[in-house]
Amino acid sequence: MKDIAREKYAKLMDEIERIEDLVAEVEGQDSPDADELIKLKDELAVKRNELARISDGCGKSHSH
Repeated sequence: MKDIAREKYAKLMDEIERIEDLVAEVEGQDSPDADELIKLKDELAVKRNELARISDGCGKSHSH
């Protein structure tokens, strides 16, 4: 079970990194597409929330 959680954690980390790179790329454009940027940031927030949820079950809680 821990291997599955670790795999999912690693996959989410990769997805988050990919989306962060896309956000930086769009923000770096001369005329960034606002709709695309909003969509990417929303997707990034969802992935980060999912990662935090998984992380909370694996050690210290993020909520104090």
